[in-house]
Amino acid sequence: MTITEIEVFLLKKPLASSMHISRGGFQVRQHALVKVHTDSGITGLGEGIGNAPLIKTLIDSHLGPETVGMDPMNIEHLRDLFFHQPVYFERKGSVVCAASAIEMACWDIKGKALGIPCYELMGGLYRKQIPAYASDVYWEKDIQNMADNARRIQDLGFDAIKVHVGWESPEKDTERIEAIRKGIGENVRLMIDLNAGYDLHEARRAAKLWSPFDLYWLEEPLRPDQVDALADLRQAIDIPIAAGENEFFSGGFHQMFRQRALDVAMPDLGRAGGIQETRNICAVALAAGIPVSPHNFSSGVLLAATAHLMAATPNTTLLEMDTSGNAVYDDLILDGVQFKDGMFEVNDTPGLGVEIPESIIEKHAVA
Repeated sequence: MTITEIEVFLLKKPLASSMHISRGGFQVRQHALVKVHTDSGITGLGEGIGNAPLIKTLIDSHLGPETVGMDPMNIEHLRDLFFHQPVYFERKGSVVCAASAIEMACWDIKGKALGIPCYELMGGLYRKQIPAYASDVYWEKDIQNMADNARRIQDLGFDAIKVHVGWESPEKDTERIEAIRKGIGENVRLMIDLNAGYDLHEARRAAKLWSPFDLYWLEEPLRPDQVDALADLRQAIDIPIAAGENEFFSGGFHQMFRQRALDVAMPDLGRAGGIQETRNICAVALAAGIPVSPHNFSSGVLLAATAHLMAATPNTTLLEMDTSGNAVYDDLILDGVQFKDGMFEVNDTPGLGVEIPESIIEKHAVA
């Protein structure tokens, strides 16, 4: 089997609700979906996470033509082509994100060719139902709106909810966290995501102020390049630190583990180097005693790929789910999103169990 063509669909969906984080907001959600074609007629879908238009340009102009003619079943060979053969190593950034999308699509092809779901390629089924949390409470001026949204999510069956704050000072955002905790009660796990919006001093103040609210983790409080400062913060506070959505490859995570900078690792399959590289990261995390909760905030293709990896990987915990309705989500997953009582159920369709209907291309694709 050989790869004959790589299509990239740039999808854009206007927001139906506000998504305001510590470093500002945005008006649309964009997805870079990759469809790999083969001479056998089997196709596979993947997704690159980051700058979607740049990912499309990189694949159309460079990575796609290089990949045509290769065997999608030989995933390690493809990884070597992308990450190790170039004279100048691309160890971070959009090139890695673009390559991650192609690699992900090859897993989908391999599963379909063999007639098995992708989790069977990753060691077999460890669990069919994966505990999940909702990532869909964003900073608003109206504190009561945030608390009401958290309760809406709780009513969907989630017992773990992530809130994005940090637009204002730790002191002012304390009111928001207090109102949300009061609204959802003590039995719901509450995570706070700062989206790299604070400096070390602000993050220390925040942790001290927010400690009474029994936070499950504090996510990405500092800029991703400030690993030493993150390690200092972790030693100074009693709230677990989660980070890693902006890190690449197992080597990058190994450095974070060595510096004792985090409690929960958050690699993104469509960003960190693909499915196999995320499996490598999980192995390094297991040796370091660090649980892995993959970053998963994009379309249904990334959701499906992340769920398959977590279904086969024991040291992963909590699948991130987007309940905002702002992403192209259920329409890409065969049989739709299966979620009940705080658990996501991975499907057993060969491959990743995803497709991109023509109706979605017509509705959301950018020419």
